[in-house]
Amino acid sequence: MIRINRTVLAVMMASIMIILSACSGNSTEPTNKNASTNSNGAVDENKVVDVSFFAVPSSDVIDLKTNWFTGYVKDTFKLNIQWNIAPSSDSSTKQSLLLSSGNYPDAFWSGSFSPSDILKYSKQGIIVPLNSYIEKYAPNLTKAMETAPGLKQAMTAPDGNIYGVPSYNSCIHCYWGQKFWINTDDLNKFGLSMPTTTDELTNVLQTFKDNGLIPLSGTSDGFDPTIFLMNAFIYDNGSDFFNVEDGKVSYAPVQEGWKKGLTYIRDLYAKGLLDKQAFSQKGEVIKQLAAQNKVGVVPYLYSAGFIDTANPNYPNWSTVPPLKGPDGTQYAAFSGNTPKSLTFVVTKNATEEQIVRMIKLVDFIYTPEGTQMMNFGQEGKYWTKAGDGVKGLSGEQALFITQSDKFYSAGAKQNEGWNQMGPIFQNTTWRNGFVEAKAPFSADGLESLLMLETMKNYAGHQPKQVYPGVIWIQPQEYQNFALLKTNIEQYVKQSMAQFINGSKSIENDWQTYVEGLQKLGLPQYLEMAQKAMTEPFDTSAFQSDPKTVEFLSSLK
Repeated sequence: MIRINRTVLAVMMASIMIILSACSGNSTEPTNKNASTNSNGAVDENKVVDVSFFAVPSSDVIDLKTNWFTGYVKDTFKLNIQWNIAPSSDSSTKQSLLLSSGNYPDAFWSGSFSPSDILKYSKQGIIVPLNSYIEKYAPNLTKAMETAPGLKQAMTAPDGNIYGVPSYNSCIHCYWGQKFWINTDDLNKFGLSMPTTTDELTNVLQTFKDNGLIPLSGTSDGFDPTIFLMNAFIYDNGSDFFNVEDGKVSYAPVQEGWKKGLTYIRDLYAKGLLDKQAFSQKGEVIKQLAAQNKVGVVPYLYSAGFIDTANPNYPNWSTVPPLKGPDGTQYAAFSGNTPKSLTFVVTKNATEEQIVRMIKLVDFIYTPEGTQMMNFGQEGKYWTKAGDGVKGLSGEQALFITQSDKFYSAGAKQNEGWNQMGPIFQNTTWRNGFVEAKAPFSADGLESLLMLETMKNYAGHQPKQVYPGVIWIQPQEYQNFALLKTNIEQYVKQSMAQFINGSKSIENDWQTYVEGLQKLGLPQYLEMAQKAMTEPFDTSAFQSDPKTVEFLSSLK
């Protein structure tokens, strides 16, 4: 399975490390080596030029200096890269230190720049606009901005300029990551049907418990069962709790639907139908329970995460469709309002020759073959081009045959590709075509299974509008917004746990809880969120495809 880009996951981590000497310049105020930041200058495109990149390599990459794709970039795009490397655990801190010290590289290849960062550093003149370069040298990127949902919105600053390029990862099964997996062998054994409503789920869980199973569990380091359950009462995106209707932002945890959802979850907990260890145990415990057939329902991104594909019971685990609540509410949490940050930006240290070459490299990567080579290296070791008649995940002609299981096997090291480091373009065309479709429940059919289960049960069950991943908050306001967000969300999660375990009464303490949120600044927080949302994120492009479901279901 292709994983979510690691530079996005590294945003929240910070610790300090020595700044490597590969970054360009030594003065605190770097000299702008460009005569201008437009693409009108003459450039000798045959000469190899040195360029310094800040990068956060994946742990599986042996050495970026000797990596095959690094050599390919030098030979093809005439860029001799000097690497300024940071580990993922230290990337955000090192990025900030470089920018504040003035001792920064020509480009941040795999940085992480929030919209507020873009506003801050563009105003300071540290990062430069790329509009004219993209217009002249990047036809693939230009086309992608018009066709890939959310891409242009994420790249375009309020002043109309484009200051960077994101990693675009159209991970369909990740977008609906809050899945419930149920052991269908247990359903058959006890004469039960797949639950479709909250009442039916309660009945299934009670039957599982009566027959010695742990009905429904979860993990503290994995997936929270409450998100799936709450979506039968009110939309819960599992992250910022913002809901959007007719362009107006509201906060789910103060709505009546949230209160009803809490009541349902508390009752499951009180009856022993929701494992009391679900919020504290680690993922290894779930794996043991599943391997021993001791648990009935598990919340997880994909079943192979908690049960080995070689286990005879692996084919018995299927997804539970979003449940209908008492009033007919039926949502699935959606996280496809991406991208949320920019990965690649160019600093004012870069020359005209460097920028032209870098934009051409980005434009190549924004093609299926470019992303494939950047990820997995040269053809022949981890991938080949698909032969005629080989079907991809959508039932159309596949593009590549990728040994992703070999490439991503635990502890594996490779020096072929950069493995999702930097501005990738894993759109639906690439995702549907990067592997051959296999029987979904076979040991090598994981990608098919994830596509099938997502398309069959989850895609299209999100609201028509959701809060966007990109919001342009001025730097001077961002700190206050971030503080409000942290305090409010911490209070919501703490109170939620207390309501579920019974230490707080939903009936008696609800109003006090709501008043507590008001005191923490919820009105101001919502006002800022509304102002920052230039427009809602339209999810109409993210629907189920019946043809894909039919095709994948037919594979045996």
